[in-house]
Amino acid sequence: MKKLTTLVLAAGLVVSSFAGSASAAEFKPFAQFAEEFTYGDAGAAVTGIDKKTGFHADGLGADENFNAATRIRFGFDYVASEDLSATILFQYGTHSWGDHNSADYKLMGTKYVRTVKFDDDPDADLRMRLAYIDWTIPGTEAKVRMGRQAVVTPSYAFGSAMLDSRADAVSVMGNVNENITLGATWMRLASDKGGYQNVDDADAIMLNAEFAFDGFKVAPWGMYAVKQYNAKRLNDNFGPLDHHANAYVLGLSAELSMFDPFVFAVDTLYSNTDYSARTYPDSDNYDGFYVGGSAAYKLSNGTLALKGWYATGEEDKNNDRGFVYLDGGFSATTMLFGDNIIGKDGYNTLHDDTPFGTWGVVAEYAGFSFMDKLTHTARVAYVTGTNELTEAESRVRTLDFGYLTEDDNLIEVDFNSTYEIYKNLSATLELGYIFVDMGNLAQGVEEHDDVFRSALTFVYNF
Repeated sequence: MKKLTTLVLAAGLVVSSFAGSASAAEFKPFAQFAEEFTYGDAGAAVTGIDKKTGFHADGLGADENFNAATRIRFGFDYVASEDLSATILFQYGTHSWGDHNSADYKLMGTKYVRTVKFDDDPDADLRMRLAYIDWTIPGTEAKVRMGRQAVVTPSYAFGSAMLDSRADAVSVMGNVNENITLGATWMRLASDKGGYQNVDDADAIMLNAEFAFDGFKVAPWGMYAVKQYNAKRLNDNFGPLDHHANAYVLGLSAELSMFDPFVFAVDTLYSNTDYSARTYPDSDNYDGFYVGGSAAYKLSNGTLALKGWYATGEEDKNNDRGFVYLDGGFSATTMLFGDNIIGKDGYNTLHDDTPFGTWGVVAEYAGFSFMDKLTHTARVAYVTGTNELTEAESRVRTLDFGYLTEDDNLIEVDFNSTYEIYKNLSATLELGYIFVDMGNLAQGVEEHDDVFRSALTFVYNF
């Protein structure tokens, strides 16, 4: 009890210190609570089932899976003036209910409160998600942001294919005039000082601009990244290509809205990675491109859209990956590409948050409603792969939704509904089904059954 009393008194002192300085600055707390209940069915059995998710290491597993999860985000803005402020955001979870290997044992240990790079530590229930200061360069209108912040590459047709995440970075943004905005960002992607001759650093510099006019806008951008030996953050999926590398990405997004209610958008990017000091494999340069487009028509009740994309794949699964893999936010569908709220169930984001190695088309009707405070989104997507397998790779291929070949065909049907219970409390029901047709499987590996996922999520914002 004495320890508890001391903790409460300490918390009171912290709160009173903020309140006492309110005349000099403004303290703005905010939070989001999300509770999710999911059920999924991944079909027939395969070996190597993960007991938590019901999934095979290389694809989907057999178990029907129910999961309940909590995610809490809380933080504050501390505003000194319009030219100076600070923001911090913590996250608890996403925590699966009943998982005694996480919150109950780790929440109180300070070693589990970590700043992380692009991939949040899955073993840490409490983490610092954002922490940065904003300030205006004196005598100018240019804004500087320093610290762990959200970094997103431009995208109008879909969510960002390359980067929609958080990074430890310094960014500068300013308006040239009412039509032109320029930005520059330096990111520390990885830093692991592992001892003599083992400096595992990766850095990136991004330049971006937006030219916005009446009925038309275009956003060109470019990124240069360099990684030292062993710094895997630049491209986690390269496998043996773990050497010094230089990479660049060039992108362009555009949106045409002058023909409203018709709106057209396009996203493109080209990625190139060059490795050095390697003897295996033979090639040391890899590249790829992506293009995505959207045509939408705004109705009085919702928006109809037809979307599509194409991204180059690989000719050799082990060695030939042309894209820089950071942490994208590609959200073409609910299940395959993770357009969901929490997704702590193993049946979301079955492919990735990037379109790389796939092409697809989506027909969507978003935001329609037949009842006050209740809105719906219906979607049908056809997705196939652009990767090629060698004959030897085909002989050992297992079920792998994360690596789709030209002989794999998936059809996903989504129906999502959101009801506003109160002003700050909403409930979303997500229903998704994937029709599976996968080829090039190894002898003895049976075709996988179709996949079903449902999720009921309550979100409270304040």
